[in-house]
Amino acid sequence: MGNKEFEKLPISAVMVIYNEEKVIERALRSFCNLVDETIIIHDGKCSDKSLEIARKYTNKIFKLEHIGHAERHRVKTYEMARNNWVLQLDADEYLSSELAGNLKDLIRGSADIYEVSWSTFLENKHYFWHHKRALFKKNKVYFIGAIQESVKPIDKSISIQKTGYALLHEPSYHNATFAIFQKKWRKWAKLQAGELTEYFFSIPKWNCSLDDWEDHRRLRIRHPILLGMIATSAYHVFHCAKKFLKHKNPYILRMGFFACLYHIHLYYYLNKLRKNAKK
Repeated sequence: MGNKEFEKLPISAVMVIYNEEKVIERALRSFCNLVDETIIIHDGKCSDKSLEIARKYTNKIFKLEHIGHAERHRVKTYEMARNNWVLQLDADEYLSSELAGNLKDLIRGSADIYEVSWSTFLENKHYFWHHKRALFKKNKVYFIGAIQESVKPIDKSISIQKTGYALLHEPSYHNATFAIFQKKWRKWAKLQAGELTEYFFSIPKWNCSLDDWEDHRRLRIRHPILLGMIATSAYHVFHCAKKFLKHKNPYILRMGFFACLYHIHLYYYLNKLRKNAKK
């Protein structure tokens, strides 16, 4: 047992979950024997067996105030992680055998941030969607704890490398349907709009030297219809079409459609909040 522990990689795996008993064990099994630390934060009270399952793999389990999304709690996982290398995933994701088998080589490589291939499961098949920053040195990134945010390099000297090794996304439901959009995506759009109107200093952050949102985000906040709803949606249409032509994957069109729909809702809600604030 001691030798196995010694052989584990100096990586802190971090997860923020919310009632994930259907999928969490699959995620934990995919990396638990590889990393020397696993940190799990539950977003509020747990009403299923998620934490009971998680305790079989780690004793670093915490319940924090219910926020409604993972990103605000991620800051705490970075603060608690004892290793510089962080492996970040959601409960409905798991490491492919290729990614698991190459973790040691990746952290021994020259990159500070790895963008792994991210796919999602639909009709008994995984479809590539984009690359996701799931493995990184926490001292080389900053993070703003608002919904839909991801880690960003602290400066231009940081080495970012894409890899074809896959982090597989396999939720217990069909993620790209109007029913799920109504139930989850719209709720997230409202939450994000609310956070974009908060005072920036009130949002938890990791390793962040900014005193306000980045310029491009500030402009969208000030002009939610023109630069948010219209320009951002147009960008997603263009980006999606370009990706579809490259990969010839119909799933990309479906996800691109819902990404556009999400941003239309996001900036509609943001515009509404800004108008109400001026009254």
